[in-house]
Amino acid sequence: MTDPASDALRVGDRERELAVAVLHEAVGGGYLDLQEFEERSVTVYAARTRGDLRSALADLPDAARLFPPAAAAPGGAGVDVDAIAVDWTTVRRQGPWRVPGHLYITGTMGTADLDLRAANLPPGGCVIEVRATWSTVKIRLGDAVIARTDDFGGGSMTTVKDKAGPPTVPGGPVVDIRGETSWTTVTLRRK
Repeated sequence: MTDPASDALRVGDRERELAVAVLHEAVGGGYLDLQEFEERSVTVYAARTRGDLRSALADLPDAARLFPPAAAAPGGAGVDVDAIAVDWTTVRRQGPWRVPGHLYITGTMGTADLDLRAANLPPGGCVIEVRATWSTVKIRLGDAVIARTDDFGGGSMTTVKDKAGPPTVPGGPVVDIRGETSWTTVTLRRK
């Protein structure tokens, strides 16, 4: 069930790119053929509101992740949600950047390079949800950051390489790394 007020909200390029990433994954999973992908992509790039985007993705299994309901997001209502699309590109976040409460990484054949050492993490920590295929995700943790991968359900040919070890400073925020991926490597480091 969608909220009519939410469907009236305008969308920008970031949301359109995330919607196209959902369409790419639908083609890769056999849910769409190329002709339908092209038709829906035209609709997505012309979308002005969330409702327009929802109509192009409504019958796809991963469509719900585009605009997850606030109550379903970790931590409940008011959790800041953002997405990084890595389709055929490398996206880097480093220095003093603001990490949202729930960060989605989506795309195909790309790299997300996230440096959390100087980042502004939410006090209670955050969730990094990886929904990418044939990709690489590198996460550099600060000395006090606790990384959890218990809820990471990697798919075929997916690996999590924890080269970070335990935190060297106690009492830091928790970063939950979650997701279901295919042919993707997630690497955790401290330095």
